[in-house]
Amino acid sequence: MQKLSDPMAAIMDKLKAKSQAFSETTVATEEPAYNCPKCKDEGGYLVRKKAGETTLLQNGAEVILQYDTEEWQKCECAKMRQLNRLIKSSAITEEFQKMSFKNFTTEGVHPKVVEMKSKANQYFRAFDEIKGYRQNSIMLIGQPGCGKTHLLTAISNYLIHTKQVPVLYFPYKDGMNNLAANNFERKNEIMDRMKEIDVLFIDDLFKPIGGKVDVKPWQAESIFEVVNYRYLNNKPLLVSSELSLDDMLYIDEALTSRLFEMAQDFTVTIPKDMKVNYRLRKVFENK
Repeated sequence: MQKLSDPMAAIMDKLKAKSQAFSETTVATEEPAYNCPKCKDEGGYLVRKKAGETTLLQNGAEVILQYDTEEWQKCECAKMRQLNRLIKSSAITEEFQKMSFKNFTTEGVHPKVVEMKSKANQYFRAFDEIKGYRQNSIMLIGQPGCGKTHLLTAISNYLIHTKQVPVLYFPYKDGMNNLAANNFERKNEIMDRMKEIDVLFIDDLFKPIGGKVDVKPWQAESIFEVVNYRYLNNKPLLVSSELSLDDMLYIDEALTSRLFEMAQDFTVTIPKDMKVNYRLRKVFENK
C-alpha cells in the first residue's frame, strides 16, 4: 500500500487531535446524570415571582409582592420519595396496596356490609377534623371474610397517598410472633413505633386460633400498653377483629372500653353468619 505523503499525514494527525480534544471537552462539560433533571436531585428549585403577584406565606396568609423575588418550590420528585418512604415503612404489602373503596363491591351483600363501607368512607372524609380528638378511630368487628381488612387497608392507602399520613400495619398474630422473636429482643423498639406512628392499623385483634381465643397475659398487656398510650395522646387507631365487643370485653375490659370510646362514632359489628363470608360465596351459590 502506498504511504500518505508527509503533508497529508500531517493533516490527518491534526484532524485526529481536534477530534480527541472535542471528545474530551464534551465529556468534561457534559452534565452528570440526575434522577430528576427538573431539580437536579435538590428536592426543589427556585421560582421567580414578579411584583404584583399574589403568594402564600407559611401561615396560609396571602400577600401581594412589592418587588420581584424568588421562592423555593418543592419538587414533585421529593413528594414521591416521601410517599415511597411512607409506603415502605407502613408494612402494607403490594397486594394490600391495591385495596380501595372503588374495588370493594357491595352488590348483593348483607346490609351491614354496605353500612361498613359507608362508615369507612365517612371516617376517611372526617379524618382531618377528628384526628386530634379522643374519638378519632374506627373499629370494624364480627364475621370473618366480610371485607373488614379491605376497607381499613383502603383507608390506610388513602391516608398515605392523598394526605401523606404515616400509617403502620400490625397484623395481630404475626405481629405478636414478631414481638416474641429472639426472646423479645426488639419488643421495646417495635412497641415504641406502634405508640408513636401517626395512625396504627391493628388487624385481626385477638384472632382466634382453630376457633378458640387464646390470648396470653403478655399479649394483652402489650396491646393494652400501646392502646392506652394512644388513648391518652389522642392518636388514631384502625382496628379489625373477628370477635364481638362482648368477647373483647371478656378478654380485657380496660382495653376494650378504651377502644370503644375512641371508635364509638365509627364502630360497625357484622353479625356472625357464614353467608356473609365473601371467601365462602361459591359454597352457598351452589346450594
